[in-house]
Amino acid sequence: MNEPENPLVTVIIPSFNHAQYIAKAIDSVTGQSYAPIELIVVDDGSTDDSHEVLRGYRGRPEITVILNQRNRGQGAVLNQALARARGALICFLPSDDWYLPDKVALQVRRFLEGPDDVGVVYGKGLRHFEDTGESVLWQPLAPRRGWVAEALLAEGNFVYPVTPMFRRECFERVPFDEDFRAEGEAIYVKIALHYRFDYVDEVVAVMRGHGYNIGSNHKLMYFENIRYWEKFFARPGLPGNIARLRARVLSRTGVIKGLDIIVGERDFALGRRCLWRAILERPRAILKRSVLQGLVLTLLPSFLANFLLDRRRGG
Repeated sequence: MNEPENPLVTVIIPSFNHAQYIAKAIDSVTGQSYAPIELIVVDDGSTDDSHEVLRGYRGRPEITVILNQRNRGQGAVLNQALARARGALICFLPSDDWYLPDKVALQVRRFLEGPDDVGVVYGKGLRHFEDTGESVLWQPLAPRRGWVAEALLAEGNFVYPVTPMFRRECFERVPFDEDFRAEGEAIYVKIALHYRFDYVDEVVAVMRGHGYNIGSNHKLMYFENIRYWEKFFARPGLPGNIARLRARVLSRTGVIKGLDIIVGERDFALGRRCLWRAILERPRAILKRSVLQGLVLTLLPSFLANFLLDRRRGG
């Protein structure tokens, strides 16, 4: 990597209504073992006490605090912060999560040791469950290195969301799409079309699980994800090995989000529509036991379906 031995790293914290969490996120950045780091915090029109908490960090030269008066959405906020960023390397930290002290140092070292076409370095992460206080290693899929776009689409996301560090030029080439409230991990695929990924085999960050996560809004995430992937696969010039994965990606999205809607939202009609669309996109989806079980649940009287779900939840 053609950068100084200690390149400036910019950490961006987007925040919305996380007054009770954001101080921990900020302190986890300012407490890193690496320097130099600049921190940009953008609050997206919070209605809780977030602005009051963040005003306490103003005046610190390494921290820029931006207080939006109206909610613009995550994509717009990230682009807003990137326009102010000076670092050669970029990290994003959701305001309810936090970094472990050596995260930045470990990932900068990997960038410095690697070739210039590596655009992303990610690592292991913990999942902290707020209701139990338990933190567990979270890595449902094996990590991959190199040119990973096809693997991301075929297998699903194996990049733990709170961990990546990006080369700044990734976002000059692939900015966040402000047509979506939260582009989320799908941005990895667009970046992976142009850059290699690398991996640090260390736990570097913690992601908090609680009822306020945007990912808990299963209906919003379903419609946003479907719209996103339809737009992605309509892009001209996609490589053939990527374009042929359209049905698989749309089907997997329908299965995952459809089951989330059935179990988490108890919206049986919408959940059934999601599953049927998944089957139409890729008929072999109907062979999955979870899909068949989900469809059966949605065809039962609602009182019986709710009873069975409550019984399963109770053990």
